[in-house]
Amino acid sequence: MTASRSSTANGDATRISELYIEFDWQQLTVRTDATAISEFLLDEYSAMLVPEPTNAIGRLDFMSNGTGYSVRGIRQMDYAAPLPYLFDSIKAEVLLQFISVRQDLMWVHAGCVESAGKALLFAGPSGNGKSTLVTLLCERGWRFLSDDIAPIRMNLDEVLPFPQMPRRRIHPGRELAADEMRLLEREPVDVELERIQRNPTSIGGIVFPVFREGAAPQLERVPAGEAALKLIRDCTNFADHKAAAVSRAVAMARTIPVYGLTYSAGRDAAALFDSLD
Repeated sequence: MTASRSSTANGDATRISELYIEFDWQQLTVRTDATAISEFLLDEYSAMLVPEPTNAIGRLDFMSNGTGYSVRGIRQMDYAAPLPYLFDSIKAEVLLQFISVRQDLMWVHAGCVESAGKALLFAGPSGNGKSTLVTLLCERGWRFLSDDIAPIRMNLDEVLPFPQMPRRRIHPGRELAADEMRLLEREPVDVELERIQRNPTSIGGIVFPVFREGAAPQLERVPAGEAALKLIRDCTNFADHKAAAVSRAVAMARTIPVYGLTYSAGRDAAALFDSLD
């Protein structure tokens, strides 16, 4: 679904595009006068756009300012970098808006897919292939919930969909240092709308992947104590919950199967989950 509305500002020729990004029946209005930003938002959030806001939570503006772009939302900032370098910052600003309003949720740095009514989370630091594994599982018939962030209802151990466009790194086929991994180009991966899971889904398993050049895919259970610490590490809004987040992470680690995955070839690793109990 595509939603965009243009208007003329102050009676001049400046065109402002207005889009409405929806998460859990709440909408964020994003406005911009830059065609490239509008096109990026239309691609990035194509599965999250709605025609009109019905339960608006705020507004985020990305406007040209003569020397670059100004951001006006929760944070007020100016950018002078070339526009392609700002796209990650745009995504971060959109996410921050939703996190600030939905502090009832535990936002975990994770990708997520669904099969047979259960969600599988791939959590952990950037550069270990969360997006790659998520998109490869979608190719194998799983349904897509999220690429990089998993909003969790802590009282239900239920993950909500946040289906912005997934982007996976293009790996050169050699061992890379951590700083090199972060600089790899990322390719967008189209997920068919009918392959997107639209409803909240109970968490059936959590995986902490580690990419290691040349490693055969290996899946092992993670002890509950270690799993809880990893979940706390990957909670992006830990400050909103603190003790409650620790308690929830411990409970999840005790009741939900948690795995560590070491791998090199993403397709071989994805095949391990076809028969995962």
